[in-house]
Amino acid sequence: MKFNKIVALALALVMVFALCACGSNSNDAPAADSTKTDAAPAADAAAAAPDKTYELKFAYTLATDHEVSEAFEAFAAGVKEATNGGVVITTYPAGAMGTQPENLESVMTGSLDMCYADTSMLPTYVPAYNMINLPWLITNFDIADELFYNSDIIDKLDAQLSDTMNMTALGWCYQGFRSIVTNTPCSSAADCKGVKLRSPETQIYQDTFSLMGFTPVVITWTEAYTAMQSGVVDGVDTIKSSIHSYGFDSMANASVWISNHMFSSVGIVINNDVLAGLPQEYQDALFSEWEKAYTALNERVKEEDASWPAIYEEAGANVTYTENPAEFLDIFADYYQNNAEQNGYTDLLPEMLELINSMVK
Repeated sequence: MKFNKIVALALALVMVFALCACGSNSNDAPAADSTKTDAAPAADAAAAAPDKTYELKFAYTLATDHEVSEAFEAFAAGVKEATNGGVVITTYPAGAMGTQPENLESVMTGSLDMCYADTSMLPTYVPAYNMINLPWLITNFDIADELFYNSDIIDKLDAQLSDTMNMTALGWCYQGFRSIVTNTPCSSAADCKGVKLRSPETQIYQDTFSLMGFTPVVITWTEAYTAMQSGVVDGVDTIKSSIHSYGFDSMANASVWISNHMFSSVGIVINNDVLAGLPQEYQDALFSEWEKAYTALNERVKEEDASWPAIYEEAGANVTYTENPAEFLDIFADYYQNNAEQNGYTDLLPEMLELINSMVK
């Protein structure tokens, strides 16, 4: 896509940010389209006691009280019920079976059946997943719903996942929009200059923060709070729920920027051979029960989104909003195309940008 077309899109997308700042559509996004997958509901997958029980191991790194973890556990229970005990999923939460990269490697080789996958981790293996982590594009839930459930863009990425990593994505759910908490108010690129921001190792985060004007400092998440408290960094970027649950909004001089600069999505992946080894009705049960669980989770995330600013203020934090979204769209216009060229998704980027542009017409 030529630079001028991307800039034209950037101008159109300003409307999206204006709507986000007003909170006009965060809770009105359509429900996920249940026709996205071909899996039929599997409530009657096994009316009688099964002749064989398939036992699957499912590892994830999130804490047991995380809302996504609750969806994982609901999925496991739902599959057991839907298959009348034909499929029993044993969960291993909170990193019991290693880190997320280790879990992904294990699923790829078949030594683990299933695991949790964060889409921001997948570009290491399938670079095209960078596309859905591009900053300042997925800025409201309407766009997210259209991209994840009503288009075939994610299907094309998932096909690459299957071919490259020998695993199938059962579906993706929302963790929500990312925001930034710092010890000095930020709402523009000028405000970001000289501010040391904690960053994951993932390259797209480091690129994003640098272009926004921050100085990215790679620190593990477990050290993030202490690093900000001690002044090693001046702020952190994370999903909105974590700003509060980890206590960042109650730190001295905390200022939360409701930037919605990136969108976080996660899901479940299963080894291709393990999936193929299940009877078709059990395969259908995996897809349909996860869809039930993630649909409920998505609605919860949407409902909570509008409430976070008031929660932050009650905790003692200052709250700011982006002064001029067009500023960041201009900053990142070249980056979108360059990232697509470097990571082999130049064919898909125009399709995603067209989808986003259609949402603001």
